[in-house]
Amino acid sequence: MEPTDINGGRFYARPLHNDDRIDDTPAIRLIDAHFDVDQAHHRWHDNSMYSWAVCEQTNIDMIALAVLHLTTTEHGLSGILDIAPAGDPARELPNDPILDQKTVGDGVHEIRGPIERWCEAHGITLTR
Repeated sequence: MEPTDINGGRFYARPLHNDDRIDDTPAIRLIDAHFDVDQAHHRWHDNSMYSWAVCEQTNIDMIALAVLHLTTTEHGLSGILDIAPAGDPARELPNDPILDQKTVGDGVHEIRGPIERWCEAHGITLTR
């Protein structure tokens, strides 16, 4: 399966990048100094781990890292979903003043449901 975007309304999850257009590495370093984007791409393609940058709907900047740790069972794929904020979860996000003010922590909380539904649609059983 190819990496894909997941639209969650006010927040979305997109594939990780470390290229000349978008570089998620600085935000990732706030979460895990040893996480490697290139390795994450390889792990996506071998179905051992899927990962996304969580972003606010009007911005490409990563505010959290969502990682789905996968294992193959006799019933198919199962996984554990971890979502970690990049920096202070109480940090307010810049957005249109017409919209409700949101924080990084809101993004962590609000993207969980859309990713869980994506997993269900792809036959991945989540464990806690």
